[in-house]
Amino acid sequence: MKNLFPLLAPAALLTSLLLSARPAAAQGWVGLTHSNYAGTSAAYVNPSALADSRHGFYLQVVAADVSFDNTYLQLALPGAPWKSGFEFKQEYFRERLDGRPKVARLAAEVRLPSFLLTLGPRSALAFTSRARALVQADNVSEELARLIRFGLADAPRLGLAGKVLTDNRFNVNASSYQEFALSFARALTPNQTHFFKVGASVKYLVGLGGGYVRNAGVSYRVLDARTLQINTPGVDYAYTDNQFYKQKGFGAGTLLGGERLGQGFGADLGLTYEWRPEAARFVYQAKDGERPDPTVNKYRLRLGLALTDVGSIRYDNTRYVSQAAFDASRVVTLRQVDTITFNPLARFGNTAQRLIGLRDQARAFSSALPTALRLTADYRLAPRLYAGLLWQQNLLGSRATGPRTPSLLALTPRLELCQVEVALPVLLANDYRDLQIGAMLRLGPLVLGSDNLAGLFGLTTTTGADAYFGLALALGRHRRGEVGATGGKPRKMKVKVKPGAAPGVVPGAVPVPTP
Repeated sequence: MKNLFPLLAPAALLTSLLLSARPAAAQGWVGLTHSNYAGTSAAYVNPSALADSRHGFYLQVVAADVSFDNTYLQLALPGAPWKSGFEFKQEYFRERLDGRPKVARLAAEVRLPSFLLTLGPRSALAFTSRARALVQADNVSEELARLIRFGLADAPRLGLAGKVLTDNRFNVNASSYQEFALSFARALTPNQTHFFKVGASVKYLVGLGGGYVRNAGVSYRVLDARTLQINTPGVDYAYTDNQFYKQKGFGAGTLLGGERLGQGFGADLGLTYEWRPEAARFVYQAKDGERPDPTVNKYRLRLGLALTDVGSIRYDNTRYVSQAAFDASRVVTLRQVDTITFNPLARFGNTAQRLIGLRDQARAFSSALPTALRLTADYRLAPRLYAGLLWQQNLLGSRATGPRTPSLLALTPRLELCQVEVALPVLLANDYRDLQIGAMLRLGPLVLGSDNLAGLFGLTTTTGADAYFGLALALGRHRRGEVGATGGKPRKMKVKVKPGAAPGVVPGAVPVPTP
């Protein structure tokens, strides 16, 4: 791939990477969204889900996800890539030419050691940590995407030479950060027909690096294979210099201390409602009276509402942070553009100042978190068989600085047992553009999954792929103080409810040991 805009180095490099990379990974973790055994992973979707968990204690050892999706290139393989003799070729990429602006996203996440602790029958506390890297290009015109892929020399073949191309309002965002979060959730009601719980997470964020290019309308014309004429109204950018990681004496203390690149704060808020028409069934007899059974799921229908990733990171290390806007007063002709380099990246500002001119220069900028609204519904079809629905909607505006959460709608049937779980999500993903099928398997402490199996295994024409895994240790909850328990697994109990008892209320309920 050839650089189209050495002048717009951050935008050109990131966009070229996104639009030309071989799809290797799209959304992430959807198969685990509704699980009652998700542990600390539940906090990322809706922190209120931590309350009334099936876990007394849960330790996330490690988990990771990588994803890629785009709306420009499709990968169409002639056969299964794992077969002997398969060789990947560039011609397996097909352009998706529909006249619409293109989007590309690349994301990676590592979930570091985290824990969940149940505090009595109603409350739960969790500490989570993860590292995230997100790169995104939005609203890239089809003409620009093609020039990035093929280079200026192919402009005549593409029918783009000599034309003034104006439909360009692309935005590029990149962000990498470490997140430490403390979550608390509590049930607001006892075990009854209409059950509510709430939760919140507060986050401390350490900026590891980032940047953006916001473009309100670049126009350009390809004069020949090495010459480009551009007009740059309304373009501003910011970035952190990777020389930060090459400085003398760099270490973990540099990331967290006073010389860090940046820091910020964030929050998640969540509410869950459960309809429990058979609440009276899920109690057991303890020495001090009846208690809700903490070992079983009690709902027929569960609804969740969450606002996630509210906040931002402020990068303000004056040695390694740059922000500026291009001077819009000139039309610039760039010759021998393939010889212009920006290595190290710190040279970019001086070169841009010399060729175009800069204004509003600063040594700090902010990057927003990928704020999203999540609505979930989970219905028990039969014992251990469920159907879950997820609606995820991005809330960041088109001009916001920071990567966005891709909007999606997903239906996930699943079979859920204590030690085994299988889920098969069907997604309308990538801002409702693409239909994907995924799978998730949980075997005891191990979770394996993908939200785009076709992309992962090259089974069909695809624009992305996704894969994730997790490893955890968990202790289930128990019926404490159960009457008649003799150690080991408690006896199963069923309840007789006196005639006339209101739904969800168990006056006079008499526990009867199951034979």
